[in-house]
Amino acid sequence: MLRELLSLLLLSTFLLINLGMAFMRAFGSLAGMTWRKVLRLDIPENEKKNWEKLYTAVWLIVGGWAFIKLWGWSATRVMAALFGFLAFRSGANVTRTLIYGLHDQRIIEEYTEDSSVLGIIGTATKLSLLLETVFVVAFALAYKAFSVTLNPNGLSANTFILYLWLAGLAFGLLFGWFIARNNRGILLRNAIATVGFFTARKGKRKADETVEKAKKAPEGLRSKLPKLGK
Repeated sequence: MLRELLSLLLLSTFLLINLGMAFMRAFGSLAGMTWRKVLRLDIPENEKKNWEKLYTAVWLIVGGWAFIKLWGWSATRVMAALFGFLAFRSGANVTRTLIYGLHDQRIIEEYTEDSSVLGIIGTATKLSLLLETVFVVAFALAYKAFSVTLNPNGLSANTFILYLWLAGLAFGLLFGWFIARNNRGILLRNAIATVGFFTARKGKRKADETVEKAKKAPEGLRSKLPKLGK
């Protein structure tokens, strides 16, 4: 009994952390999108962006079905239902984010040879994956609390949630591969690291254009221009 209470407490904590990180990620994405639009950055658009709606629809349908299947009038069943709702999405996010990040690194390599920039993009992807692993850690700690049986065949809630997460991994892998295949756009367009890179690139390009104009200006006008590059 004490072990189950401890598991539920840990699970509640991790669910709150998961929701908090989801909020932070949404805020970061919103900030990146706002920054991108205000600065009118020329970031290659996802050529298959309309398919992203399918991803959202699938995880909502699967998550809703899992929530209903796991729901019960007890603390354990309520927590299991919440975890079930997030399980498929969490697994799918892991593989989809990994593929998207690798794809974007390859595209950005065509714009720069600066390994430090590519390292920042890679770090951002790793951070996103690290956040998703919180779900797995929480599930492992609360595993014993989900030992309730769901049907006469002996399928338990913890096994069901694990199957959902693994199914999400497979779905995210297939979906990510489909979107990234033959796609010349940036898939994580609102990621702060990506937006920051294209902001710096736009600033450098404008500076170079200003220098070129100064060099081509007549000698009389050139002397009146502020000295550049010093």
